Amino acid sequence: MTAMAEHGHHHGHGHVHIDEADWEAWADQAEGEGELHLGFLTDTKAWIEAVRRDAPAVRRVIDIGSGPGVGTCELARLYPEAHVIAVDASPAMLSRAAQRAVEHGLEDRVSTHLAELPAGLDGIGRADVIWASMSLHHMGDEVAALRLLGDLLEPAGPGSGDGPGDAPGLIAIAELAEPMRVLPDDLGLGRAGLADRLEAAGAAWFAQMRAGLAGTVASSELAVMVAAAGLEVVGSRVARQHVEPPLPHQARLVAAGHLRRTRQQLHEILDADDLQTLDVLTDEDDPRGVMHRPDLFVAASRQIVIARRS
Repeated sequence: MTAMAEHGHHHGHGHVHIDEADWEAWADQAEGEGELHLGFLTDTKAWIEAVRRDAPAVRRVIDIGSGPGVGTCELARLYPEAHVIAVDASPAMLSRAAQRAVEHGLEDRVSTHLAELPAGLDGIGRADVIWASMSLHHMGDEVAALRLLGDLLEPAGPGSGDGPGDAPGLIAIAELAEPMRVLPDDLGLGRAGLADRLEAAGAAWFAQMRAGLAGTVASSELAVMVAAAGLEVVGSRVARQHVEPPLPHQARLVAAGHLRRTRQQLHEILDADDLQTLDVLTDEDDPRGVMHRPDLFVAASRQIVIARRS
């Protein structure tokens, strides 16, 4: 997957505008991707609990940039005593999150909060855990946004900071580590090296997107930005996921949707040959397409940083 494709489903990106109709059309794809990549969250929860050790049960969780609520509902499942708040800028996505909560019997412990981040968080209250996955890069000044999110964390209680009741809230931020890939190097059609060209074009698109954000500030390494926001970095690591061929049907749908969106976003950057190859790959009836190829895979990664108030 290109950097563009993993980032391109959000709106408010300078020259890229996504209205509510686009959000609704994107919801199924976002939900499928969320389910495919859910391991990033479940593995991070285990890491969070190792940090929290004997701290009291988590009572309040905020999911920043929740999308259709896949992570929100997983957080509610992982923290059975917690109330989880899904925060997103799209009413359509929040509606899907609320619907998913009902389907999973979690409606009493899941609520939604509409906010065009980083604004709109006034009055949301503090949290024991904040999960911010693939949302930070949509904020022009990422350090300032992290500072605001840090203010939502529960502070440490009185005492040494080592015993029960003393644990401060934790924030886990997950951002792209390396572009996700689904295509082998040798496709048997088009010019060789398509995956590399998609990655390069996606990186250019992403740089233009960042430049178009209001109040944009140059990014740096995630842990460095977290520390610059006045938070204490507890740990940083790269998590990877690899789904080997042959892919199950749902993973194929995700790959196909990803490539369709890639073509949509990069049609002014890619040449005609590469656009034609993408048309073949996303044709559900073409045996060379991703819905039929035996060599399709999914390789994804996240840079994950866990932090708390200093």
